[in-house]
Amino acid sequence: MLFVCYVTIDPADRDESLRVLKERGLVLPAGIKLVGAWVSVTQHEIWSVFEADDAEAITTFFEPWLSINVHQIAPVMEFDALKKIADATF
Repeated sequence: MLFVCYVTIDPADRDESLRVLKERGLVLPAGIKLVGAWVSVTQHEIWSVFEADDAEAITTFFEPWLSINVHQIAPVMEFDALKKIADATF
C-alpha cells in the first residue's frame, strides 16, 4: 500500500524537528519502505511517498514528530490501478 505524506514545519519548530532527526535518524520500522522524499529549499515543507504494509507502520515512523510538525498522510494508489477500476465499472 502506498502513502503520501506532506509535512509542514513551523519556522519556530524547525530546529527542534532537525534535532529529533539527528538523534533518531530515519529509522524505518519493519514493513515500511521510503519510495522518495523531497524537502523545500526553506526546509519548512517535506513531501514523501512510502510503501507500507499498513497505516500502523506509517504512524509508528512519524510518532516522534507528531507533536512538532503538521502531517497530512493519505493512502494512495497509482493512476493505472484507478483506471482499471474505472474501466471495469463502465
